Amino acid sequence: MSAPTTIDLARVPLPDAIETIEFETLQADFISRFQAAWEAERANDSTLPAFTIAQLQANPVVIVGQAVSYLRLLDRQRVNDVVRSVFATTARRADLDALVARQNVQRLVLVPATADAAAVMESDDALLRRYLLSFDRGSAGSAGRYLFEAWTAWPEMADARVNGFAVHGRRGDTDVVIAGPGGRAPTDVERRAVAAAVLALNVKPEAVAVAVRGADVVAYEVRLAVEIPPGPDARLVVEQVEDLVRAAAKARLLIGAEIPAGFFAGIAYGAGNVIRVRDLEPFAIDPDPYAIPVMVGLAVTATVRT
Repeated sequence: MSAPTTIDLARVPLPDAIETIEFETLQADFISRFQAAWEAERANDSTLPAFTIAQLQANPVVIVGQAVSYLRLLDRQRVNDVVRSVFATTARRADLDALVARQNVQRLVLVPATADAAAVMESDDALLRRYLLSFDRGSAGSAGRYLFEAWTAWPEMADARVNGFAVHGRRGDTDVVIAGPGGRAPTDVERRAVAAAVLALNVKPEAVAVAVRGADVVAYEVRLAVEIPPGPDARLVVEQVEDLVRAAAKARLLIGAEIPAGFFAGIAYGAGNVIRVRDLEPFAIDPDPYAIPVMVGLAVTATVRT
């Protein structure tokens, strides 16, 4: 796999300030607190009756407790929402817009609004990626700066990568490699838009040569034969395997990604009810900093073991 262009948010834990809330816990807390308060009152007034849990369940006190516990649940959830709104990894929609503004980053308009349709805006994930990359904007010629400008110029990109001396061995040269949606090659218009952004005077140092090129597409097909036990619906198992393979292929839709031998055969076992997997067209794709692996075909067949 190639190195990611930003941090992997799936590895970032939720802030400790975000609580896991359960209504039943709040209700139990109410009953416990009510019993303690009631016993304190009984200590001052012996004429007050004693309450057991069984008696409380048939008492209007429980109804009141349910209402109070529900309101407490809403309050706790509101606090959770506020906490999420101030962290880049959890903020969404307008909260994220307000957060990234501190870096002078604004959500992009992908398709302007018309009389009949609302504007199509940059997604939260894409905006967050540019926000994280924006911290390198102050360093002209840095990989982060090139990537920020590239994603800003063409938000629909599938991936982008910066290759310098450590990759190609040419001093003073930088290659910005880009791939379009689904891994396709960029059009001339798309490539020129990215090139104009990364070649701007305040982005590219004077003594550096920068070239923008499309990633070479390494097309591959996945053909698997799975063996399942009697009982499960073969069609459903095939659909599960196909979903797993497509998700794995999408995760490897990165410039410089590697697909080891037997990778998708191993993925297929995760569907459950799969006894054995045969790879009908084995292949392996080595990592190439100028290429992107793209799945162009998928066929899964299932047989029932007797």
